[in-house]
Amino acid sequence: MRILAIMAGGMDGPVESGCIGEVVAERGATLHWRYRRLGQPLPETTTGFAALIVFGGEPSVYDPALRDYFEALAALIRRFHGEGKPVLGSCLGCQAIAFAFGARVYPAEVLEYGFTPLTLSAQAQADPLLHGIAPVQTLFEMHADTFDLPDGAVPLLEGETVRNQGFRLADSTWGFQCHFEVTPTIVDTWTTRELIGNPAHDQPQVHQRLRQVHEDFGRYQEAQTRFARALVGRWMDRVEAHGASIHQTP
Repeated sequence: MRILAIMAGGMDGPVESGCIGEVVAERGATLHWRYRRLGQPLPETTTGFAALIVFGGEPSVYDPALRDYFEALAALIRRFHGEGKPVLGSCLGCQAIAFAFGARVYPAEVLEYGFTPLTLSAQAQADPLLHGIAPVQTLFEMHADTFDLPDGAVPLLEGETVRNQGFRLADSTWGFQCHFEVTPTIVDTWTTRELIGNPAHDQPQVHQRLRQVHEDFGRYQEAQTRFARALVGRWMDRVEAHGASIHQTP
């Protein structure tokens, strides 16, 4: 199975896909990357791809300089969704899905960075990806934007500081604000690239929060990995089921 992987930010793709990439590979599928920073065009159709993953990154979907790109990405997301091909979005990818279906994306007025308790909604208990999972999960976050829920979205995860943290549209499209896929190495890479030395952020606070994150990986990483592998594994079940359904002989 070929899965289209969109990298709208500055990340390096395979090495930063973490647990998502691991589970996809274990299931015998391959991620086919398209990088905005390299000028690689987005496909105009879903042809040849079983599913779509939109990964995170530092841009904002409302950046005027990137309007054409995110409008094209929104159209592509709607195509996959309309054909029932599973879609998964992480962080910026989650915001891009919300944007694609008409919801507002805007500054959260806080940098949510580090492991954060998130609560599963009542609807999550019947969700194909989240059923049977403990109602509170402590998961890694790194974002400064947030979003309103699109019309018809089923809320799945909520936070205390930033409310909307995850949702589902119909039975094929999921967006999660958190970065449940990360490892300490990935977080160090992102922090070095985006926060350390950045005059927009208080540097003593950045280093203090990074030290806290390193401690918290020891507390929460094992449970986060279990959550991530269960969720991505169930999403891959949907990918395989949809692929089998379109190849069945009438």
